[in-house]
Amino acid sequence: MRRIDLFRTASFRIALFYVGLFSVSVCVLFVVIYLATTGYTARQLASRVERDLATFTTGYRAGGRNSVMTQIAWRLDVGQGVYYLLETADGQVLAGNLSSRPLKVGWLDFPAAATGDHIRAKGMLLPDHSYLLVGLDATRLDDLDDRVVQAFLWGTIATLILAIIGAVLMSVVSLRRIEAIRCATEEIMAGNLTRRIPLAGSRDEFDRLATQVNLMLDRIVSLMGGLQQVSNDIAHDLKTPLTRMRQRLELARCRAACVTEYEAAVDQAIVECDVTLKTFDALLRIAQIEAGTRRSGFQPVDLSAVVETIYAAYQPVAEESDHPFALEQVSGAAIRGDPELVTQMISNLVENALKHTPSGSRIRLTLDGQGGQWLLVVADNGPGIPEADREKVFQRFYRLDRSRTTGGSGLGLSLVAAVAQLHGAIIRLSDNNPGLRVEIAFADDASAPTVGSVRR
Repeated sequence: MRRIDLFRTASFRIALFYVGLFSVSVCVLFVVIYLATTGYTARQLASRVERDLATFTTGYRAGGRNSVMTQIAWRLDVGQGVYYLLETADGQVLAGNLSSRPLKVGWLDFPAAATGDHIRAKGMLLPDHSYLLVGLDATRLDDLDDRVVQAFLWGTIATLILAIIGAVLMSVVSLRRIEAIRCATEEIMAGNLTRRIPLAGSRDEFDRLATQVNLMLDRIVSLMGGLQQVSNDIAHDLKTPLTRMRQRLELARCRAACVTEYEAAVDQAIVECDVTLKTFDALLRIAQIEAGTRRSGFQPVDLSAVVETIYAAYQPVAEESDHPFALEQVSGAAIRGDPELVTQMISNLVENALKHTPSGSRIRLTLDGQGGQWLLVVADNGPGIPEADREKVFQRFYRLDRSRTTGGSGLGLSLVAAVAQLHGAIIRLSDNNPGLRVEIAFADDASAPTVGSVRR
């Protein structure tokens, strides 16, 4: 792994950004802690100085300068790190452990002559113009400041080192995962469509991304397999009508003895051409539906009205072919979709039931609401579809053996499956005991409740 790749990764840049952000946070925290700590210590020191000055002032009122001198002598005997000075207006030192200093009222800082300690003191004038100064050793306060600053510096250095190490490790881990994805995609682009992106099992964003990409690859492989199957099926199933067309035209050229026979051969060829064109139209329609281009034109669809229209259209056809046809539906069913495609899907199911069941077979068209969805059912009591073939019938050009003698191209249920997938509907084939039961579950798009039902 090249170093330049490591430092160019987004994860490393993000980690560095958070390192900077964390460093700023540490600085702010240090300033707060420093001010709070040193401020508290400085206030404690100032408070003690103020208390001593107040005590001396009270003593002065009670006993004059002699009382102050006595208190200073006593405090020097029992205390350490304290400094006092009492001197007259003309500079004569009366008490204390400090030498004479320029008179200054208020707070002042200076070093101790003997020890070099940092003294924080406050001076004041007594009523007789004597000068009184009380100070404390502030060296500990300075030491505390230094220790806080040193702790901050070492903590900051350790934080930056650990953060940079963490950023590098994060980048290495990310690069390894990305490298695994890159290797997998290279194999896939080289033609190994069975290759998939490995999962680490951590369920992180890389695993979720890899899962989605793998699902996309599965879908691509499925579509490519379907495309290959369609190509094979087109070559196989369209070869037959084209061959018949050629044979009839060749026979007409060789054997036709009059214009009538020529016209009959041409008419038959036109019929074969129409069948072939319908097959291509169905394939193009399925491809368009599977591409999802029709989804942009989705609109609210009154499913109850569509079912009613289909029932009315096929009722005469069912009567003519001796198929008792019944309708049972609720009113107010609404979905979001393409009304033309939904109508064609339901029509294909009804046509299949009429075409592939013998005379006398009952057909029932049902629409009902269940669990926040609309369930459309087309059921018959005909021969049904064997369980092993129920998934295969949705493949293009797939036809059961008993259906090969009837008209059609084997694309009706393929179109039904494509329309259902486009609308996010779930389609199921099951046994009607006897016969076939086709169920399509649509998502509900109506806010109004069901108001009634119709049975015919």
